[in-house]
Amino acid sequence: MVTDIYNLPLNERLLGPILKARAISEGPRTYLRFLDRRYSFAETERITRALARGMKGVGVKRHDMVGLFLPNGPEFVFAWYACCLLGAAMVPINVSYKGFMLENPLTDSGAKGLFLDRSLVASFATADDAVRRRLDWVAVAGGIEGLDLPKGPRRYLAFDELLLAEGPDPEDACDFRDIHSVMYTSGTTGPSKGVLISNAHFFSSASTFLRALRLERSDVLYTPLPLFHGLASRLGVLPALMVGAEVAIGERYSSSGFWKEATESNATVAHTIFTIPPILKAREPGPYDRAHRLRAMYNAHHDPEFEERFGVRLVEAYGMTETGLVFYTPYPERREGSAGRIHEDWEAMLVDDMDMPVPVGEPGEIALRPRLPWIMSQGYLNKPQVTVDTWRNLWFHTGDIARVDADGYFYFVDRKKERIRRRGENVSSWEVEHYVGGHPDVAECVALPHPAAAGEDDIRVLVVARPGKSLTPVALMDWLGERMPHFMVPRYIEIVPQIPRSQTNKVEKYRLFEQGLGPTAWDREAAGYRVARPERGSGRGPGR
Repeated sequence: MVTDIYNLPLNERLLGPILKARAISEGPRTYLRFLDRRYSFAETERITRALARGMKGVGVKRHDMVGLFLPNGPEFVFAWYACCLLGAAMVPINVSYKGFMLENPLTDSGAKGLFLDRSLVASFATADDAVRRRLDWVAVAGGIEGLDLPKGPRRYLAFDELLLAEGPDPEDACDFRDIHSVMYTSGTTGPSKGVLISNAHFFSSASTFLRALRLERSDVLYTPLPLFHGLASRLGVLPALMVGAEVAIGERYSSSGFWKEATESNATVAHTIFTIPPILKAREPGPYDRAHRLRAMYNAHHDPEFEERFGVRLVEAYGMTETGLVFYTPYPERREGSAGRIHEDWEAMLVDDMDMPVPVGEPGEIALRPRLPWIMSQGYLNKPQVTVDTWRNLWFHTGDIARVDADGYFYFVDRKKERIRRRGENVSSWEVEHYVGGHPDVAECVALPHPAAAGEDDIRVLVVARPGKSLTPVALMDWLGERMPHFMVPRYIEIVPQIPRSQTNKVEKYRLFEQGLGPTAWDREAAGYRVARPERGSGRGPGR
């Protein structure tokens, strides 16, 4: 029996009972909407259980890992929920990944099976044969007819083949401590790290989001953001299920189509990221600017000009994949410029480089720890030393800088880590360097952020060509565009004779950052160079 959904007890942080309760209480009301497809609460439960039944038939069991290489759409939600019913952990994978970037989550997680969209088969083929051979099965959303499927997996089948309407209830007796998901977040000195997220942790973020937006049954949430990220999933689809609200999923974010889609979905709440409001505000006024029903957009800094023009409130909070939401303000309260106060289930401290507390009003690194068990990351998969290092002195070190006022309101200042924030994506400089360094004519390279609008970064790389080789930025960009996820493609390329180093032979990126672009910097945007975007999903749906 589900009790206080806004402050869910630990032992009730399980998807199965909530999904069943909403199917009973909401029945034929629309829950999921995607393009011209609608799924009620009851239909969502029916399809999810049918899919879980089929997954159990191909050998998926509690504690297994299952990859989701799927674009936005109901298939992602059904696959995710079916994993939950079985006690398996979903491993969502960025749909831009190819090659070693795709291999890393599949290999590191030890995924037994994979949900794959037919539009991503070519990307899947770029993974090493040995990685594909580790998979017991691959279920293809949109069907397998006419596809040239790469060899490797023991079995391919169509997504709909796993939908078994008849048979025993597949739901396992799961536990709030079970791993709900492994989400991969960018590293700085190595490949992306798999964050182990328990059921208690996953639902903790969803419950806090409900408070921060005061999401209710009558709301319609519109999210054009990718489901493989936590914002659209555990701060969108899941909270809507918890309160019996409707969620409208967009294919992808489009600045030209945002207000039109928000209006046509009849949304009252929408997802955003910090870079989106400035882009929307810079556009010419349009007929949908005020035609919508939105009362709030999450997550963005307060902007009075934006709110006045579009008639919508911007809501800000702070969290990480490893912690979920920790700073927030209960809707409709807020303090301008602040991400909110610390959640009652958490402790927060701002520290200097010696891990000593900084005075009120002074900037310091955010260090966190939970007051309840199991509500934050259970560590980084297969990386015990990184887990220990991050939990230095029994505090989780976020790598983010903030300040706090006398009333306990926190204000985000900057990022301390050597990561790059590019249009909502945390980009690993190590991974950018891995791609660039793979070019046969590149002897050495360095990737670092370059300041962009709205506190975001553009990606800048310095490249040293191999002796006797003539390398141009355009030639390098052509090569990278065929191999690299689109969001990681650098904007600036500098061909330099050598990379500046310290007396101890270390590349001091902070000095390169402070010096800014060099005289040889090539700007692909100024040059009018266009990078190809990945294809959209199949648009077909299950259970039809």
